[in-house]
Amino acid sequence: MIDFTEFKKFFLFNLIGALVISALVAVVTVLIGKFNEVTGRVLFTLLMVMTHSLVSLAFIWDDERQNTFERLSFFSNVLFLFIVFSFIISIFGIWEVIPGDIVGKLYATLFIIGFASLHGDILSKALHRENYMDIIIYVNYLFIMIVVAMFQPIIYFADFVRGLGDVYWRILAAFGIVDGTLSILTIIFYKLYMNKHPKVENTLGGKMEGNKPKKKGLSIWVWVLIIYLFVQVFLPFLMWGAFGIFR
Repeated sequence: MIDFTEFKKFFLFNLIGALVISALVAVVTVLIGKFNEVTGRVLFTLLMVMTHSLVSLAFIWDDERQNTFERLSFFSNVLFLFIVFSFIISIFGIWEVIPGDIVGKLYATLFIIGFASLHGDILSKALHRENYMDIIIYVNYLFIMIVVAMFQPIIYFADFVRGLGDVYWRILAAFGIVDGTLSILTIIFYKLYMNKHPKVENTLGGKMEGNKPKKKGLSIWVWVLIIYLFVQVFLPFLMWGAFGIFR
């Protein structure tokens, strides 16, 4: 796993510099008293710098309490990179380097890939327990990638997907159900394994005892994933019954 520690520090120091510069520009603009389109963009830029600075600090502060970087290192690194991308996208969007509709689509892609990275990282903690679990997880990885890939045409080529009718949505729903079911099975089998081997370290544990998670309980991230998976599995059926979009 790549060590992003120095990069995170570099990004934070650059955010601090950008915050100071943006604040100075905003103060000068306010004192001059000329509010126009450029002024609005300067102030909005200041807001984005402040927002991403606070998110970055909260992210690192949470790691100090939960040791998230080590427990979910892949997801943590991806999430921090997305904070960087989000900052760049927001600035480009404010100054119209990127059209507004593309900005929204890029954020949608970041959200989907980010959640997929959390999904995959949590599943990786259950690897190398039982051979059948490994097979389920590797197959699950394949379905995660398929679902993520199938969301991209919906985001960027909505008219094309709409022209395909219900077929595309049915296929996506089917892959999503399989994806969610495999993940739920993995978590169930993992809990059964932990009950059978109580002395094994619980890598999906919740609260920490020193540098290790407690034996009992699941991490809050795992519960977030479980809720999402149930929605992913049962939402197509609810939509089918309520709106008949799959008829």
